[in-house]
Amino acid sequence: MNTFYYLSIWLHIICASFWIGGMLFLPLVLLPAIKNNPERRQILMITGLKFRFYGYITIALLLLTGITNMYFRGIHFTWIFFTNSNYGKLVIVKGILFLIILLASMIHDMFVGRKAVGEIQESDRDKLKLIARWTGRILLLISLTMAYLGVIISRGG
Repeated sequence: MNTFYYLSIWLHIICASFWIGGMLFLPLVLLPAIKNNPERRQILMITGLKFRFYGYITIALLLLTGITNMYFRGIHFTWIFFTNSNYGKLVIVKGILFLIILLASMIHDMFVGRKAVGEIQESDRDKLKLIARWTGRILLLISLTMAYLGVIISRGG
């Protein structure tokens, strides 16, 4: 294997760590820390927008390095490979989960999350906050599943 392959693997792992770490940081560290802060709404909005910016860069890098890693491993992008091998089927599952993450992230960031943060102090309705919370949890579970699949794939499927 060449140096570019190892750099691609390294960047893929760093990006996955950033993505999952950020999703764990928000509910486990930030939200409890600002629970009674009068500026909670503003802090959440600023933090969410900052994470969203770097999160989408990370998602793009994960896609790029994932494809690059397959190329360096000599994977042929053929229908036969993806349908007839266990490795290929795992890659398809990981790709589908990636698309779900992308779609759910966009829905969470563009609609639900923004509205939930906006309504924290404006009303007693918790519906949007609940949806935003569960969207984040589902994204985390899918991301952890993808990390697990990545381990299986990297070990030969």
